[in-house]
Amino acid sequence: MKPLSSNERYQELAEKWLNNTISPQESEEFFQWYNSGQENDVYIPKDYADSDQDLKKRIFAEINHNISEPILSPSYRIQSWFAAAAVIIAVFAAGLYFSSETQQKKQFIADKVITEPIMVPPSTKVSPISEIETKPVVVVNDIEAGENKAILTLGDGSKIILDDAKNGILANQGGNSVLKAAEGEVIYSFLSEIKDPLAEDENAPVIYNTIETPKGGKFQIKLPDGSKVWLNAASSLRFPTVFNGSKRQVELIGEAYFEVSPDKSKIFEVNTRNQVVQVLGTHFNINAYLDEPTVNTTLLEGSVRVSDLRTNISQLLKPGEQSQLSEQMEVINLKNTNEAVAWKEGYFQFDEADIKTVMRQIERWYDVSVVYEGDLPNYRFGGEIERNLSLLQVLKVLEKTKVHFRLEGREVIVMP
Repeated sequence: MKPLSSNERYQELAEKWLNNTISPQESEEFFQWYNSGQENDVYIPKDYADSDQDLKKRIFAEINHNISEPILSPSYRIQSWFAAAAVIIAVFAAGLYFSSETQQKKQFIADKVITEPIMVPPSTKVSPISEIETKPVVVVNDIEAGENKAILTLGDGSKIILDDAKNGILANQGGNSVLKAAEGEVIYSFLSEIKDPLAEDENAPVIYNTIETPKGGKFQIKLPDGSKVWLNAASSLRFPTVFNGSKRQVELIGEAYFEVSPDKSKIFEVNTRNQVVQVLGTHFNINAYLDEPTVNTTLLEGSVRVSDLRTNISQLLKPGEQSQLSEQMEVINLKNTNEAVAWKEGYFQFDEADIKTVMRQIERWYDVSVVYEGDLPNYRFGGEIERNLSLLQVLKVLEKTKVHFRLEGREVIVMP
């Protein structure tokens, strides 16, 4: 195919591309031109655009400005702006930034999410996101994002692989039918008007079930009292099949988001590492992974009491507050609670997180191990990345912060 010969043609193709009216043949011509000389990283300022529509207008205005000027080098300035557009559309990152202790200014990598793939013709050998990397991820494979996966262990020790099980009744436990109702959800419910007498006998032996998500898994469960729990990757919840007595007690390892059904006669208790959380009916998130330095309880709605089991010291949380338990308990006011529950909404969200904090989340969600090599820069990360991206796509986003990666099988090597 002959190279483009006029600025008018560049402008015509650019306008069609931005308006999604470009034909397959024109798309191939456009990207041949686009792919003909990318060399440098392109960073997008945070204030680049206030909306997706404004973003496209400003990109196109800059393209027109560059096209109208004399071109002294082979399309470098023009292509840099197309690289900027490609980053925004292909990266799927919103407001991702990094900073260091010695450099307080935050450097923003991209500021907008446009959840549609960039239009790259089949003949394109290198994707736009790869082209703008100065030091690309070294990779021989890719790993897909986590999905709905969990194992349910019944009272007799038998196990049900929930992601393989068909929808419908899976078992009967303590007067409850265990029902897989939809993709990624299991429900405990009385499906018969004739209840099991054990369900109302406070002296009856308690039958416990456990739902466990592996690395790379998540799942949702509706408990016998109607409370809903969302489990993050590498987490487990142990619970009775019937809530007898004056308390509804469960045990959590890992991370979960709770929407507790109100019941003034029965306190709902969540036991985790060194703490217990007591509620009557509320929405909250607990991060109690064993490899995290603190156990964080974040309240979104209602009220909860968080108690340190070692000292019996307790704190009553209000919405927007988070308790952080390590050697002692600290309560902080959050600017917003989005970071704590972003995983439930399908995002990684960071606020001044160091690289090891970031990589622990990557490790759990993609079922990989992480190894560190060399002296890593002391950067802090902030922003959002969609959790449905493949591992390679996420690493490419993070590489814009000048940390680099090598992916070998299911091992991620982090390098300066």
